[in-house]
Amino acid sequence: MKNQIITDLLVGKIVTIPTETVEGYAVFLKSEPAIRKLMQLKDRDFNSDKIFTLVPENKSAITKYVIIPDAATPLIEKYFPGELTLILHKNPNFHHFYYDHYNTIGVRIPDHPLFAEILPHTGPLILTSANPRGGTPKSITGHLPSTIIDFTDKHPKILRQGNLVINL
Repeated sequence: MKNQIITDLLVGKIVTIPTETVEGYAVFLKSEPAIRKLMQLKDRDFNSDKIFTLVPENKSAITKYVIIPDAATPLIEKYFPGELTLILHKNPNFHHFYYDHYNTIGVRIPDHPLFAEILPHTGPLILTSANPRGGTPKSITGHLPSTIIDFTDKHPKILRQGNLVINL
């Protein structure tokens, strides 16, 4: 299963993949056709207020994609991988046909063993919940989607409360 998922991602397919929260759709970050298919599937365009989550290849790679404020560092150290998505300012040196339309990026590393197995082979991925736009995400485990914290303003703000409870 792992090898098939890796192959499918690298050849530009959308893969339905389990996480520790809800089921997701994943695509290879470097596959523009796959990202465009995902945008169609999720009924999103470049003006959408919902931006696909970026899954970096590992914790140390996060700064290639986003700027980490000091206040977010302890959360990354404690909850990555985990049920936490952080909205951060895009690193101005990171250029990508999709993310160049935005100033912020949601970053998450799921704490599901499959991600630990595939990320060393695929590198960064784009991830979104496996549901139609506005639909309820599929959860095999009964979990809620990840907790989302926005660090793009002066004060961090919880945008969505998941199973992970963090007091800011």
